[in-house]
Amino acid sequence: MTSESNLPDRPKLRPLDVSRVTHEGNDYFLLKDLRRLNDRSMLVPAPLGVYLQGVDGMNTLNEITEAAIRGGAPSVPRKTLEELMNRLDDMLLLSNGKYLTEIEKRLHEYRSAPERAPALADLAYPSDTADLRGYLDGFAFPYMNDDSMADDDLPFDVDVELKGIVSPHIDFERGGDSYGMIWEQVRDQLQDVELFVVFGTDHNGEGPRLTLTNQNYRTPLGVLETDTELVDEISRILSFDSTVDDHPFADEFNHANEHSIELATVWLHRAIGSSDAKMLPILCGAFGGLLEADSPNIDDHPEIRRVIRLLQSVAGERRTMFIAAADLSHVGPAFGQDELMPKDSEDRRRVKTEDEVLLKAIVSGSRRRFFEAIRNNNDRNRICGFSPIYMTMWAADTTIGTWNGYQQCQADEEDTSFVSIAGAALFG
Repeated sequence: MTSESNLPDRPKLRPLDVSRVTHEGNDYFLLKDLRRLNDRSMLVPAPLGVYLQGVDGMNTLNEITEAAIRGGAPSVPRKTLEELMNRLDDMLLLSNGKYLTEIEKRLHEYRSAPERAPALADLAYPSDTADLRGYLDGFAFPYMNDDSMADDDLPFDVDVELKGIVSPHIDFERGGDSYGMIWEQVRDQLQDVELFVVFGTDHNGEGPRLTLTNQNYRTPLGVLETDTELVDEISRILSFDSTVDDHPFADEFNHANEHSIELATVWLHRAIGSSDAKMLPILCGAFGGLLEADSPNIDDHPEIRRVIRLLQSVAGERRTMFIAAADLSHVGPAFGQDELMPKDSEDRRRVKTEDEVLLKAIVSGSRRRFFEAIRNNNDRNRICGFSPIYMTMWAADTTIGTWNGYQQCQADEEDTSFVSIAGAALFG
């Protein structure tokens, strides 16, 4: 129900990217739409930040005002607060306002399109096919002609096959060397794959949740047909999850702009060229809530466990490759942390050591060790690929592997924040 001004009676902010900035000598909160329904950002004067804390769908404007003033905020005219709410609504930042109509329209457009169009072509990589091939070849060139294979570092008497890949999902400009290394090493072992299951980080999704789509992922290098029959089977399983409304498709629009699967798929298309293989793109919501004491084990989630069993059954019938489109640590002020992470600092070395603990767990096939290593430090390094890596290890049921291409990629102008990445080849 809305008021006469068409504002919700109890407005609720959507999940946003919020940072504090200084503009023309004044402090503001900078609000950005994580779903990128528009490219605009919004500046809110810092004193009004306490008012925003009450925009949670539980409070009227009067209650928001009362709570803000009790919290030490200055009193503002009712008209100022209404103008702020209207601006938020016009920017589609209220989940129970104009956003509802707009997201329904955008989702219809997404589903009606011939395929999922590349969101980052000409932004993160060239849209021209020849230019893109040349761009990627530049990163892959050092690893093209040395006959390196992902299983070269495995014990000679181990008889296993490639079942999973961990690929970065950072932009190519910063992470291209890591992409080139892992994808060149696995390239020859992908040519007979019939199904690629790509688990990607859903940066806007809560969890535990698996979000599906029937759309094919197109890149300038081609299209792999999405296995819609498998999507239907999985969606029927997930629909029994009574804890989430429309579990398989509630966040489907996140596929439209999410970069994780898209960037890994560009390299996948380069690796296999023209292929009759099919693809299953799955966005994975955050697992952070599962780290709390007494939280349920993700392995005990009945619907997700059934999905894993189905995928393992499919993998037993046709050659299947599981791919995690996943980065590792996100640390420093760029990610809301106070601690600076300058180059050659002890903190950088600490994060590298902790990342290596994760990578060793990944290549040993122990998803429990991987999970516990993150829980033991309360995910202080903000492992962006937590859920897709876990799902890939679970589905692929790997026992051994190799990792390479570890990098700490600059994430702010001062180089006091970074994203860590690596590639891995997983065998079983």
